[in-house]
Amino acid sequence: MTAVSDPLGIVELVGVCQTMRERNERLFRRLGAIVTGGTAGSDGRLLAEACHRHAWHAELWAARCPTIPIEESAGSARAVNAVAGDDASEVYRDELDALRAYVEGLRARVDRELDPSSARVLDLVGADLAALHERLVDRP
Repeated sequence: MTAVSDPLGIVELVGVCQTMRERNERLFRRLGAIVTGGTAGSDGRLLAEACHRHAWHAELWAARCPTIPIEESAGSARAVNAVAGDDASEVYRDELDALRAYVEGLRARVDRELDPSSARVLDLVGADLAALHERLVDRP
């Protein structure tokens, strides 16, 4: 493995995300074929779990991949401008509170034993939203 000392740039990050997504999708398909084909032997449960995890990892990498919008509609530009000013923080605070409440509601519905991946994402998102809220409220 080659050591990289330079910061990962946005263009390179796209390639990294695509490569990691493809590698995880390939593992998902290969492990899935082994598990569903009945050739997993005593490692069947481990390979089935690994299959699920690699599918999740592929989704995480896909979601992480930077995208550049090609064109912006006039409506979305007006929506951004409508809250650009002193009211922006208040509008964002309301949206953030609603989003936090929604995530908390989902957390209560997700079974951590049956769906640990969703539980983890909700934990991560919930913690991020709480930190954002705290920073927004604690501003002078």
